[in-house]
Amino acid sequence: MIPKKNPYFYAWAILFAAAAIRGIAGPALNGSSGLFFSPVSTELGIGIGTLSLYLSVASVANLIWLPIAGGLFKRMSIRRLAFMGILLQTIPFSALGLMYTVWGWYILAVPLAMGSVLLVNLLGPVLIGRFFPLARQGFTIGLLMTLTCLIGALLQPVISGLISLRGWRSAYTIFGIFALTVMSVIVFFFLRETKGEESPPELPVEIDSDSEAASFSGKAVQKSRKPSDASGIPASRALRSLPFVMLLLFMAVLTGFAAFSQHISPYGLGMGFSIRSIGNSLSVSLIGASIGSLAAGYLCDRIGPISTGIGIMVCGLLCVSLFYFGGHTLPLFVGAAFLHGFAASSIGVIAPVLTRCFFGGRDYEKLFSYAMTGTPIASILLLPAYGFLYDTLQSYVPILFFLAVILLLGIAFLLIGGRSARRLAAEAVK
Repeated sequence: MIPKKNPYFYAWAILFAAAAIRGIAGPALNGSSGLFFSPVSTELGIGIGTLSLYLSVASVANLIWLPIAGGLFKRMSIRRLAFMGILLQTIPFSALGLMYTVWGWYILAVPLAMGSVLLVNLLGPVLIGRFFPLARQGFTIGLLMTLTCLIGALLQPVISGLISLRGWRSAYTIFGIFALTVMSVIVFFFLRETKGEESPPELPVEIDSDSEAASFSGKAVQKSRKPSDASGIPASRALRSLPFVMLLLFMAVLTGFAAFSQHISPYGLGMGFSIRSIGNSLSVSLIGASIGSLAAGYLCDRIGPISTGIGIMVCGLLCVSLFYFGGHTLPLFVGAAFLHGFAASSIGVIAPVLTRCFFGGRDYEKLFSYAMTGTPIASILLLPAYGFLYDTLQSYVPILFFLAVILLLGIAFLLIGGRSARRLAAEAVK
């Protein structure tokens, strides 16, 4: 066990341990699914759309399991939940190498999603909430995401190399066992037993309970002695408003663009690139994601979330253009992958900032949870839709045109949402 006498050291050790677990469970295990699409569908004699349906099954399981798993963190220790997540994710991942029918992917998608919720969605933010003060949690979550992407960037070529050298079946099994071993060691040596919502006494810095960010304007930060005193629109009114509809649609657009990451691999194979080159491109995409998450947070503070969101949409359009006009050239393909990661990674940063910008701090948590429903819904619909469209037309060009259209719509949603949010805020103060 690491020493816990120095609270600063232990808190940062917790952050790096959470990043390592999240990097293996997220960008490596979850993010490698696109690398397996073409070889698996070819051997099983099925379309990519049929295979990618298992990701929709995982999204449905994610929706159902997420609130249940959140409750478990209040009643069970971090260690037990982390080990549970590791077993739920790595054992089914390894078992995929033994499957000979697509139903294996559909069935194993459920425990895969359950493990991913514990390790990717919840573990890191919960640990940061328990070991870091409120005033530093924005920075530490951004750092967690950046480290996660960098770890994934290191591991993506490993998986693509395993597929190239040993075949997809061995790649599933070998990397699953590797992930099980490494994450278990990290949990055993670095995570301490904490249960419920208790905070360890050795927080690095005392939490300032008098500070509550209520950036109703999107830039200004107002102070309030209690979170309930924060100004803003009540949820009962906001959920029926035009800004909320625009926010929901914008989140769906950004998710629809991000979902194309699972199809970068088969698109590259169709362009004639090797699986190893595509794996390296996906690593570059994760490097772009690590930079993009920090850049989005910085720009939201400097120029506001609406201007930042428009910039993200423009980066997305440039990415689509590079895929379309230069997808057959490896350097341009790599550049497009970088831009895709850069733009898609912003979803975890801009979503909460936009929610607070549109509606203020009052009922923020409730409104944010509702706004995020656009993400899994879009994933459930669009991930298999892209696959089926490719199976039907044998081309990704129509999908690239579709992405360009929704990105343009995303700019319109932001502008309309921002304008209507200002009117809503003006009405609220009358």
